[in-house]
Amino acid sequence: MQCVIISESGQLIAATAETCEYVLLTTEQVTQIQLNGLVDTLNELFQFDLATFGLINAAALTAFFTAHSIGRIVRVMGKT
Repeated sequence: MQCVIISESGQLIAATAETCEYVLLTTEQVTQIQLNGLVDTLNELFQFDLATFGLINAAALTAFFTAHSIGRIVRVMGKT
């Protein structure tokens, strides 16, 4: 990675400043950045969150047992 400055004539000049506006990268560095960025994005999107899973699981079980109980009650009331 090399910091560069664009001169008034439009030429790129290597710079040694800590902060720079433009950076030159090799092909390998660009590929590595792209792959790392893809892996980070996939990890953020598909990361397993135990708290969220527990909440969704509890809500699904509660809904199932509630609906099942209501169905049984309606079935018994329909027979009488």
